[in-house]
Amino acid sequence: MSPMAQAAVEHYVGLSKQLNSSEVNADVVTARQRAQTVLLAQGFPTQRDEAWQYTRLVNFVQKRFEIATQRPDSTVDLNALQNFLPPLSPSFEVIKLVFVDGCFHADLSDDLLSLPKGLTIQFTTAQLPDEKRVDSEAFAVLNQALLSDGFTLEVSQNSAIETPVWVLNIQTKSNQLNNLTNQVQVASNAELTLIQQFVTLEGVEACTNVVTHVDIADSARVRQAVLQQQADASFYFHNQFVSQADNSDFNTFYAGMGSVLSRHQNHLLMNGEHIENSQNSACLARQKQVVDSRTDTEHNQEWGASRQLHKYVLADSAVGVFNGMIKVDRLAQKTDGQMDNKNLLLSSAAKMNSKPQLEIYADDVKCSHGSATGQINQDQIFYLQARGIPRNQAIEMITKAFLMEPVETINRSEVKKWVGGLLSHALLTGGYFSGGEA
Repeated sequence: MSPMAQAAVEHYVGLSKQLNSSEVNADVVTARQRAQTVLLAQGFPTQRDEAWQYTRLVNFVQKRFEIATQRPDSTVDLNALQNFLPPLSPSFEVIKLVFVDGCFHADLSDDLLSLPKGLTIQFTTAQLPDEKRVDSEAFAVLNQALLSDGFTLEVSQNSAIETPVWVLNIQTKSNQLNNLTNQVQVASNAELTLIQQFVTLEGVEACTNVVTHVDIADSARVRQAVLQQQADASFYFHNQFVSQADNSDFNTFYAGMGSVLSRHQNHLLMNGEHIENSQNSACLARQKQVVDSRTDTEHNQEWGASRQLHKYVLADSAVGVFNGMIKVDRLAQKTDGQMDNKNLLLSSAAKMNSKPQLEIYADDVKCSHGSATGQINQDQIFYLQARGIPRNQAIEMITKAFLMEPVETINRSEVKKWVGGLLSHALLTGGYFSGGEA
C-alpha cells in the first residue's frame, strides 16, 4: 500500500473511531470495529487488483472526505433544484424519502405514518446483516466502518405496493462523504417498485458510498431503478447485495449520468428454482470521467433465467468499464443466462474496457455473452442527411436511439418515460456532441 493510500485508510478508520466514541448501540460499535480491522488489512484497491485495473482510485485517495456532524439544514428547497437538473421530481405518484447530505430529512419526505398497508420504513442501523461477501469489496467495508444513516424497508407477505418508493439523496456540501446503508426485505408473494436517485448541487465535490441489501422471498417481485446524476467533481460507489428465493423476479436498471468517478455493482445470488431477473444499464461519460458498471450473477439452482443489456456512450477522453460475470453452479441445470454489452464512442480519445464472463459447472444450460464497441456508422448519418436532417441532428438522433434500448426493459411505463426523459436531457445538454468527431 502506498503512503498516500495508507494515510487515506487511517483517515477513515479515525472517522469510524470518532463515530464509535459516541455510539450507544453495541451491535453497531462491533460492526464498525470489525470493518476497521478489515480495512486496515486490505486497504484500498490499486491497478494491480484485476477488478480495479481500469478504475483508478488515485483521485479518491488524495481526498480526505469528512462525514456529517449535524442534522441537515431544514431550509433546503427541492424546487430550487429544478434549475439544476430538470425535471428532477417524478410526475407520477410516489412515496418520497429524502436524504440531505447523508441524513434523513423528515420535513421534505412524505408522512411515514400514512404508508400503504403492508409497507414499513424505518431508519436504523441495528438490524442490518453482516454478510461475509461484503469483505470482498473495499467500499462496502468502508461503508460498514462508517455505518450511520440509511433505511430499512419491509414489505409484508402478499402485499402489493402499487405506489413506487422514491428515495432521493441530495448532496449540498463539498468535502463530505455520505455513507448510506439500506436494507430492503420483500416477503413471499409481495411486490415493490423502488427508485433510488443520487444528485449533488452543481460544483459540489463530495462522495456517496452506498450499500443496499435486497432480500427477495419466494414468488416476490421487485422493480428497481437507480439514477446517478451527481456533479462532475463528485464520486459515487454503490454495492448492491441481492438474494432471490424460489419463483421470485427482480428487474433492476442503472443510469450513470455524472461524477468524475462512479462504480455501481450488483452482487446477485439466485438461491432458488425458477428465478428470473433482469439487470440493465445505460451510462454516459464525457471529458475525463470514469463510469464503471458491474454485475456478478450466481445461478445456484435449476431453471434460473437472467437477462442483461448494458450500453455506454463515451465522449472526449472518458473511460467506460463493464465487467459482468454469470456463474452457473453444478446444481443449476436448465439455466438460461444472457448478457450483452454495446458501447458507442463519440471521440477517438474515449476508451471502453469490457469483460463479460461465463463460469459454467453444469452441462444442461443455455448461456451467452458478448460485447461490441465502435463509432457511429457513417452510412447511417448519410441516410438521415439524405432525408433533409442536418448532420449534427442526425448524430444526436442515432446516439439517443442507441442509448435508449436498455430503458425499454423498465416494465413500469411511467417510470420508463421519466427515466428516458432524464437520460435524454443529460445526453442532449451535457456537451456530448460539441467535439464534432462523429
